[in-house]
Amino acid sequence: MKKILFAMVALVATISTASAQSWGDLLKQVAGSAITEIADQVTNGALSDAALNGTWSYKQPAVKFEGDNLLSTLGGSAIESSVTTRLEKAYTFIGIKEGAATFTFNEDNTFTASLGLAKNLSGTYEFNTETHQITLQFSNTGLLKNFGTMSGYAYISGKELKLVFPVTKLVNMIRTLGSKISYLNTITTLLENYENVYLGFGFAK
Repeated sequence: MKKILFAMVALVATISTASAQSWGDLLKQVAGSAITEIADQVTNGALSDAALNGTWSYKQPAVKFEGDNLLSTLGGSAIESSVTTRLEKAYTFIGIKEGAATFTFNEDNTFTASLGLAKNLSGTYEFNTETHQITLQFSNTGLLKNFGTMSGYAYISGKELKLVFPVTKLVNMIRTLGSKISYLNTITTLLENYENVYLGFGFAK
């Protein structure tokens, strides 16, 4: 705890002289440490905004529960494990697996991605640093050319990124990439009565 408090004091001191130091330099100091989330709160999300830029490599499915009582209501880690297992099978079916999928966010608010069967995804994005909401606008080329806009959330902790979307939207996206997948039916049945459950992808830099 003392280390975290000391790091936060140092961070605040750094912010006070931000004109002499870029956000990129600041990221190098805090990325990968336990204070990333706290630092993000101090900077009103600016840390995540800068950290989002770059290429991320897919690691595993991501599940995000919102709400104070939701996780306990759903059965905690057991439900999360069950959903993650089904997602992993669905992702593998369409070629989304570790080492075979990437997502790149550029400073000009454009993105490119390779997600299994979808090798050339691209478009533009908007990221709200205060709410962590991210909106992807897919271009008119590639497998998701008619998919339009997809809104979700981007959470960064150190060198890890969770890119998650509402259950139905994520399911529709995966089905677009790989037709109807039975694993997804069990996920939607499992979570259809709950709001504020988000599914997606876990990445690492």
